[in-house]
Amino acid sequence: MKEHEKILAVKMLELASENFSNHCCNDVDEKVYRSWTPEERKQFVKEYHEWNGDPEEYDENFLYLPDFAIMDFLAYKLKNEYNEYNK
Repeated sequence: MKEHEKILAVKMLELASENFSNHCCNDVDEKVYRSWTPEERKQFVKEYHEWNGDPEEYDENFLYLPDFAIMDFLAYKLKNEYNEYNK
């Protein structure tokens, strides 16, 4: 993905996150995670909770996040990757 496309993706994810925050649910199809190892999924959710400031909420047996949370976290990760690239 080109850098300017990453910037666009960040903005779109942030907008979607704001809109989806009113849904308060998780509609991600479990098929999305088929290629993830259990460790990768646990790590993603753990990283999310650390980033979100609530690491005590992490439960390795409950790996579901609301849609808006996933969007916001992915936007953050893309933005951080872009900022690291431009240092």
